[in-house]
Amino acid sequence: MDKQRNKFLLGLLALLTATTAQAQLPGNATRYTQPGVDVQNYAFSLTLSDSTNRIQGETTIRFTRADDRQTVWFDLISARDSSQTGMRVRSVSLADGKATPFSQRNDRVFINLAAAPNQSTEVVIRYDGTPAKGLIISKNKFGERTFFGDNWPNNARNYLPVVDHPSDKATCSFTVNAPATYRVISNGKFVSESNLPYGKKQTRWQENTPIPTKVMVIGAAKFAVEDVGSVSGVPVQSWLYPSDSQKGFIDYRPAKEILQYFIDKIGPYSYEKLANVESTTIFGGMENASCIFYNEKVIVGKKDSDVEALLAHEIAHQWFGNSATEADWSQLWLSEGFATYFSALYLEHAYGKDTLNAVLNQNKNQIFRYTSLKPKGTIVDSTTTNLMDLLNPNSYQKGGWVLHMLRHELGDDMFWKGIRAYYEKFRNANAQTSDLQTVMESVSGKKLGQFFQQWLHQPGYPDIVWGSRYDAAKKALVIDVRQAQRTGALFVIPLTFSIHGSNGREVSRTARLTMTEQTQTFTVPLATKPASVMIDPDNTVLMRSSQMAN
Repeated sequence: MDKQRNKFLLGLLALLTATTAQAQLPGNATRYTQPGVDVQNYAFSLTLSDSTNRIQGETTIRFTRADDRQTVWFDLISARDSSQTGMRVRSVSLADGKATPFSQRNDRVFINLAAAPNQSTEVVIRYDGTPAKGLIISKNKFGERTFFGDNWPNNARNYLPVVDHPSDKATCSFTVNAPATYRVISNGKFVSESNLPYGKKQTRWQENTPIPTKVMVIGAAKFAVEDVGSVSGVPVQSWLYPSDSQKGFIDYRPAKEILQYFIDKIGPYSYEKLANVESTTIFGGMENASCIFYNEKVIVGKKDSDVEALLAHEIAHQWFGNSATEADWSQLWLSEGFATYFSALYLEHAYGKDTLNAVLNQNKNQIFRYTSLKPKGTIVDSTTTNLMDLLNPNSYQKGGWVLHMLRHELGDDMFWKGIRAYYEKFRNANAQTSDLQTVMESVSGKKLGQFFQQWLHQPGYPDIVWGSRYDAAKKALVIDVRQAQRTGALFVIPLTFSIHGSNGREVSRTARLTMTEQTQTFTVPLATKPASVMIDPDNTVLMRSSQMAN
């Protein structure tokens, strides 16, 4: 998802602009999951209405239990006497229709079953109520009624009975009964559409690839739909509000080229289609599997690099976040950091290295500002209890910068080889940061523990103060460097200096110099005195640097 870009885009409207070795469940997983319970498939059926915001739901859940437990639970926000929102379960039955005991408490449905270790079990939960969030029922900017799933981080439970944690992935289907004036979009492959009595229509979609609940959604609105074409057999579609369709079809058209780029660079696309959908939700973009939702205000009507960056961010999530999914919210950078950097990589591909550097510098400044406010914050963060707080520049921009530095640590060929290996291993599965490290070490033959530790588990960034002088007697350039960050923590930093002549042009570069101490002096052989010296000419290190006057 793109929350930071949402703030940026909506502000301007015109779009001008744990340790790595831990093996146990990370972060909040033990609080939100049932070890040993594995959901395999959800069959959701929802009835929507124009006369009320109440919905009716029936969900069939197929799952296994690794042990002989007789009680399982599913997340579902309960109705409360003091509130008009929440879901009330009316019945729970087995696949054969036989009722089974259940209770609702602590925003969960507890179901009593006969023990069946390692066997598939199926239950049917029937319920109704008005969702407080999760399913946003509102009016779009044209005053038309709309329904949109808005599940991140664990808001699916407001209208769907699920194990609402990214580690329990499952296939799913949606059957939606709604007024016939709506077109319904959802995950996966379109199955059927049929008329019902009283001016209603039933629409069915089915996703045959396991996905996390955060990206299992529906959208219902008046839509105009364009078939953009197909990429490697994957159909690409644009879904726009009819009054925006002329402009929006232009905005969404780059999706086809973006999809091709990521397939070529990362690996196969996991889903049955790619639909880019105008929506009325809280985020600038939300990467729902195979049906990405974009905020209705993000409409330009012409080729625009910021819109392309947003499209690329959300499409990159189809690989990272949806297919290779973080094992817990504490590992969010494996989703958002990847999407941030891969969006920038697409812009580099489309517009060149100067565009990449402009994005990197903009992101760097956001990291600096955020770190000044939250100096102890780290990328991997298992301490945050308000999950929305994880939508911050550490997860997005700093996570993206870590990948940029990793790319230069390993070299382009090895970096891309590692990315493809990581995706292949964790495609349609879950990963932790330590898994990425293991794959990258295996592919490159390099030990990366110190790199991952300092950038992902240590707060802040290097604040470098440096100066240079020419020693004519020794015919050498002497470079003094000091780490001045106030955290007290030191970084191991690869440094390169560009040496310029009197005409302003680069005449040579130093070899890669590795800084390991708080203060270091590097002596570089040099025949003549340089006119000027520049640090990190290729913009490969996340650091703030200031040059001392000679």
